[in-house]
Amino acid sequence: MSGLMDYVIQDEFFKSVREEVTCSICLDIKIDPLMCQKCQNSYCAKCIEDWQKNSYQCPFKCENPSYFPARIVKNLICKLNFKCKKGCNKIIPYEKLQSHYESDCEKLNFKERYENLLIKFNELSLEKKQLEGILDSLFKSDINSAILTKKDEIYFIYKILSEHYNSKFKLELLYRATRDGDSGRNFHERCDNKTGGVLIVIQTDKNIKFGGFSDAVWVSYSNPERKTIGRNICGNVNFLYQINKKKKYALKHYMKVLTSIFCRGDVGPCFGELGEDIWIRGNFFQRGGALHKDKDKGRICSYDTADYELTNGERNFNIKELEAFWLIKNNI
Repeated sequence: MSGLMDYVIQDEFFKSVREEVTCSICLDIKIDPLMCQKCQNSYCAKCIEDWQKNSYQCPFKCENPSYFPARIVKNLICKLNFKCKKGCNKIIPYEKLQSHYESDCEKLNFKERYENLLIKFNELSLEKKQLEGILDSLFKSDINSAILTKKDEIYFIYKILSEHYNSKFKLELLYRATRDGDSGRNFHERCDNKTGGVLIVIQTDKNIKFGGFSDAVWVSYSNPERKTIGRNICGNVNFLYQINKKKKYALKHYMKVLTSIFCRGDVGPCFGELGEDIWIRGNFFQRGGALHKDKDKGRICSYDTADYELTNGERNFNIKELEAFWLIKNNI
């Protein structure tokens, strides 16, 4: 989607963020922005990829830079609106630009619509074939899960992870509550300090299956004087999911400080600010867990889920099993 600068709506919001959303390499709206870890300047992912082929410095002369997704910049870009370059007079939000030009624009003729849909169909068919190949190999190798026992459940998990990791990963079992102990301490002993991402899978006593993923690193944060103190952490890839409904839930964009996981040494894997979205107590089977645990006290959820949607309407739940898998990239 190059040439966006010519079609962006020049409203007050754009004027206030123009410098932040403009790539200093191509001078266009940043696409999939990446930020230099040293100088904090961001660029289009494609622009910086091409730049690195010819230079060991970032455009602002940082030596041997590393880059990570610029979430705040991307959130600003998602709030921009654009005129249709084909002249249909519609105002299009950034996130709908691709679908607009592929199928929604009234200026598209039948041939263009057909060709665009055919390309999309072929891409989806290839993705499905790749995922089914991975799934078949997983069943042949006997995936080590007591919760993910059906083919469609594993397919769903690999599908939502592949949206971020291009199918090049494997899941290694780190922790199982019935095997390793049902306390927060047991969980943290096996899952802390694992880089790359940890997938949490929960099964309730009513056979509801849900969980969350973040590439943030779990830690046993604690304060001997105040046991309630923990740490809110956010990764680059974060989401919750519900297996029975085959739904995925992302972090909300409007929050000032994004939080994906809440770390405290005496509780299990908790998601959202202060564990508001999913709260797992210190002893899983004795006391279970809760969703939106302090909503009545004005706590704001971090993830875009309806009230208690993960457990089909129940605030409190009892855990039958809980597993944690370490996502290891590029090993398939």
